Amino acid sequence: MSDFPFSIPRRVDAQTPPFSFKQTRDTAEFTINKWSPTNGKEVKITQLSGLLITPNSESQKVILQLHLFGEWNVNPYHCNVSFKRIVGSVQTWLDPRAESGIGDRRPCNAVFALTIKQDTTSTPETLNSTFVDEPNTTEEVTYEVYILQTYDDGAKYYLNRSVNDIDTIDHERGISTFTAECKG
Repeated sequence: MSDFPFSIPRRVDAQTPPFSFKQTRDTAEFTINKWSPTNGKEVKITQLSGLLITPNSESQKVILQLHLFGEWNVNPYHCNVSFKRIVGSVQTWLDPRAESGIGDRRPCNAVFALTIKQDTTSTPETLNSTFVDEPNTTEEVTYEVYILQTYDDGAKYYLNRSVNDIDTIDHERGISTFTAECKG
């Protein structure tokens, strides 16, 4: 019998929610052809794709955050990012392309911030986005990042650098980051 007139609760260790990230300083050049609802011309950003996370419960949400640094050789208002979730062999686009009523509209999870429209060779665009996913699983989930554009065939995106990658103060280099964290 205890000398205490009350019971002492047992210590419960808090479980840290799952967290995962990919961060890259790599520079890369991607050629992206014009996207349409029938051709699926998205291009995977391999340096940030393959982000793995395993929720602790089926009710947990996964918070995705993406910071993308780079420059398009076309005006960035034609360009965007879409996320894909993979659980086992099931692949699901997280943009609204499967929804009825989207028609020929470009699906996207995020768009690039507009900078100086006239300068598409030395002024990087950034994209910062938060997306809440509900995978409803305790299996390992893989997330991928895709870029697409609707301007013209052969547009280029330069990851973590400007189009003209000249070693001067006016041509930046950057870092891109993709994170996933379970909540709830």
